[in-house]
Amino acid sequence: MKTEYPCPGRNRQILLYLAFLLYAASAMGQSVWTLETSIKRVLEVAPEGREAEANIRGRQGALKQAGAWPNPQIEFRGDNEIEKDEGSGGGSFTQFRFSQPLPVTGRLKHRKAVARAELSGARSELQYQLLFLETRAAERFHVLQFRIAALDLAEQRLQLADELQRVGRRREAAGELAKLERLRLDIIRETAKQIIDQAEGEYNEALSRFRAYLGLPLRPELELAPLEPFGPVPLLEELQAGLPAHPVLMAARDRMDAAHSEVKLVRSERLPDPTLNLFRERGFLNDRRQDVTGIGFTIRLPIWDRKRGRLIQARANVDQTQFNQMALERDLGSQLQQSHLHLGHLVEQGEHFRSHVFEPALIVFDLTRKAYTAGEVEILSLIDANDTYFNAYERYLELLQEAWLEAAELRFASGIRLVPTVQDN
Repeated sequence: MKTEYPCPGRNRQILLYLAFLLYAASAMGQSVWTLETSIKRVLEVAPEGREAEANIRGRQGALKQAGAWPNPQIEFRGDNEIEKDEGSGGGSFTQFRFSQPLPVTGRLKHRKAVARAELSGARSELQYQLLFLETRAAERFHVLQFRIAALDLAEQRLQLADELQRVGRRREAAGELAKLERLRLDIIRETAKQIIDQAEGEYNEALSRFRAYLGLPLRPELELAPLEPFGPVPLLEELQAGLPAHPVLMAARDRMDAAHSEVKLVRSERLPDPTLNLFRERGFLNDRRQDVTGIGFTIRLPIWDRKRGRLIQARANVDQTQFNQMALERDLGSQLQQSHLHLGHLVEQGEHFRSHVFEPALIVFDLTRKAYTAGEVEILSLIDANDTYFNAYERYLELLQEAWLEAAELRFASGIRLVPTVQDN
């Protein structure tokens, strides 16, 4: 079922405040898809969000593993050395050895710092994925809104063309209209038929993309909240103040923390950990069996491999991460300013177009149609008024759609989400 699109000249209630207000689902009814309900549906079914959640679980496991000590080693030895000294046969256990590497150089702390930063980055990546899903869902929602409104407009155009065609044929039969003028009315009607065929195709394509992204079945029919003017536009300063909390920048800072911790980890690994050795040996001394217990340390000498190459690589990674973060801050700031400027221009242009072009075109079309029916104007005036009105109507709908699409891009650039989830807590 397609929604009725209200005439822009009528009184409207703007249901959105600031840049990111939503249609109220309770006011529209549960059977009507709003921007909010569409986004919620996408967040529930999209595999990208679940993939990011799985990445978080993996990073949590890595953090837990980063704090684990290396496993000890136990060695048992059995031989027949004692039995030979005794002059008897057989064999026995003669040695027990326990070895434990000691992470005393602080590398466990640095490993945990790296894993903790990577876990924080995974959480930021999840927020980015949710923001991306919201933006794509909003795009499909607003495109479908426009296609519904455009199809409604095409149906109105065809209905009016049918009415004018009937009037033309009646006047031709009465001898009040030349055949040439009646043929022109037929052309208006056939043009309207071609327009509605195209509008139906574009509507079905937009509906298919919307259903696929939300994981909806082919039935039942969908009803969307109508396309309304956007406004008001939020202050740029407020959006810029919240830009540091953008998931992309937060993930970049997490990568920077991980890179710094990686440098510390590589430095700590330049000095190898010692290994504590506990042993107990059984031998044959002074004509009898005796046990010997001892303790020792094993230390590898960092002579050939001093981790210099890894340290250079880790430091270069810090520089690379820092420059990447600077580029992200630059690009997001620029995108935010451009989207804000463009949205403000579209909102202003839409309002100006409505009051100075569309509504006057509607008045002219109504008056011209009545005058033509009464035989007061020629058919060329009617054709011109018809084309002017419907072209203005369609352009107005395009401006509304462009404003909403730009608003979605503005939210993406500023990192502001419309629908909170349990991951936000």
